[in-house]
Amino acid sequence: MVMKKNKKTYSPNMVFGINGCLNVFKAKKLEIISIHLMAGGNADQNKIINQQCNQFSQKVQRLNKKDFLNKYSGLRTQGIVVLFKGKLYKQIPNFSNVDSNFSLLILDNIEDPQNFGQIIRTAECGGLNGIIIPQHNSVDLTNTAIQISQGAFVHIPIYKCVNINRLIEDLKKQGFWIIGFENSVNAKEWYNIDYNEKTVLIFGSEGRGIRKKTIEKCDFLATIPMQGNISSLNVSASISAVTFERLRQIKPL
Repeated sequence: MVMKKNKKTYSPNMVFGINGCLNVFKAKKLEIISIHLMAGGNADQNKIINQQCNQFSQKVQRLNKKDFLNKYSGLRTQGIVVLFKGKLYKQIPNFSNVDSNFSLLILDNIEDPQNFGQIIRTAECGGLNGIIIPQHNSVDLTNTAIQISQGAFVHIPIYKCVNINRLIEDLKKQGFWIIGFENSVNAKEWYNIDYNEKTVLIFGSEGRGIRKKTIEKCDFLATIPMQGNISSLNVSASISAVTFERLRQIKPL
């Protein structure tokens, strides 16, 4: 007797706003559960939204303005809310044969979903090739992170890893340089790093930084010196500075 594997079920997620919803519509890996439109709202009058909604006509529900606003009070929806489900994380592959300037982002001790959403958006816009988060004691891809990412989460692979330090060892064997971004007397300034190699960029939270054992795995450390009275940047701002410096180096104007 052949036993059938149970099909994995996924909990519903929600996204709202025109840009985020359009990106979810285009993601073939996601299943649309329902689409709520506010009759006469911005989204309802958007030609591209209507074209996409025609593909899911059985799942579209148009609500009058009063009912829609009562249901989604306090959200800046632009008149559209989409419920969807599907696999949000990818399995970590072998990266041995990727391009020479392939770059992965590892997030250590990041717990704020708003930061995570902004990081996803920045990483995708800045051309990073994937984001890795720990399986435990870490931020997750919540509805808040999904919303803040403005749909970027469907365009950049996001991975979960049980043991970050073991993964770093594997990535070194696959030809990556490991760069930890941490304030240290031994740290190079972020623009003096050569990003024209296979790199792993590791960032920790503003409060706790990168874990000590993970720092010890880094090939070198880098930092962004502060000029003002505030001693640290928000982690998403730091990642933005590094990401676009890398992009400047690998794609010079």
